[in-house]
Amino acid sequence: MWLSKITFKSLNDTLSFLVKSENKELVDDFTFGLYEIFGNIETRKINALQINDLDTKIKINKFIDKFKSKFPPSVNQIISYFNRLEINEYFLFLPNIELTIQNSNRLNNYLRSLKGEENFEKLNADFENTIGKTLNSYNLRAFGGVRAFIGNKENRKCRFCGKGEDKTTFKNKAHAISEGLGNKKVFLYDECDACNDKFSIELEPDLINFFSIFRTFYDVKGKGGNKKIKGKNFEITKNENVEIKFTNIESRRDVENNPNEYNLKLELQDKVNSQDIYRCLVKFCISVIDESELQKFSKTIDWINKNLKVDSLPKIGELISYQHFTTEPKLFLYIRKNDNKKIPYMVGEFHLTCKLLTFIIPLCDEDENDFVHKADFNTFWKEFHHYSKVKGWVFNDYSSDKERDFTFSLDGKIVNDKK
Repeated sequence: MWLSKITFKSLNDTLSFLVKSENKELVDDFTFGLYEIFGNIETRKINALQINDLDTKIKINKFIDKFKSKFPPSVNQIISYFNRLEINEYFLFLPNIELTIQNSNRLNNYLRSLKGEENFEKLNADFENTIGKTLNSYNLRAFGGVRAFIGNKENRKCRFCGKGEDKTTFKNKAHAISEGLGNKKVFLYDECDACNDKFSIELEPDLINFFSIFRTFYDVKGKGGNKKIKGKNFEITKNENVEIKFTNIESRRDVENNPNEYNLKLELQDKVNSQDIYRCLVKFCISVIDESELQKFSKTIDWINKNLKVDSLPKIGELISYQHFTTEPKLFLYIRKNDNKKIPYMVGEFHLTCKLLTFIIPLCDEDENDFVHKADFNTFWKEFHHYSKVKGWVFNDYSSDKERDFTFSLDGKIVNDKK
């Protein structure tokens, strides 16, 4: 099998894919076709920095016409990628290069500096003084921006129940991150149909409800497309604009001191289980780690399956930030690379729209602490320099394993109050 890896990277989007075939000439023809667009075959020079101008778009369209019947998935991804780029936007062409998180961040800094936003050296220095320090203790892996299939397709064994193909089935396509949250790129071979069905009923609805307003407001394309929310006292629809209808809404308004500001309580129809929200986030992490890591999380998997009772969990950090806004879910994993067991072995970071959640993966055999106590949690938080330097974090306890009503607070301001 002959293959070639192609990566395109812009400031807000990365496309990475493999073209492969038993026909070497076909793979070479595809690869050199891109080299001709973005470089010079005769001088064997490729220009990594490119600009999405009219000439580039014409060349890409001709290239797609030539290969759309030979490599349809790859060509379709190229079409979508260039449709997302703005006219005259800078991007990078990186053939047969494996990007590390560190290099990816430095390339982001380079692209940001080209927009004239900030100095390249300053951006790199800021990186080294924040997340760069965290990466002295942790390896970082990212999932969600690039199409990926996790696990072993040839000899399947479910990482959640331990059963192989002789005892269970693997007919359905398992999403490593819930499709209902917009995941169309990351899939898991090592999840059987029975576990997939169980998690879709027992865990995923709680996290999907947690993100329901964000999904509707920001038009996240989940399973079945965009969603309308109908709560106990409100209804939200998204067409060209967001429309909210209220019924018997509880409004808190300080007419005397802040007459133009208000706070609304929006109650969902469905109840949620806080611990199931935590379980679901951790389930995503267990879905994407390397198979060799699974043995360290046997108790974690028992907890996800509700075979192990846990009364107290570390708090989850929550942040509203538009710096890394995304309408598709992104998952980042920090895996400790030293023997300092005073900090967690694995930490997850989940992004969707403007909401960011960071959480410790509990019950790992490599941890000495459960990070429930404030002092232990603070030791972890100080190690993650890029978190602790950002203002606006709130820390919530998701230890409750009982269903409860779920209410959103909506703060607003009246621009023109006509009475």
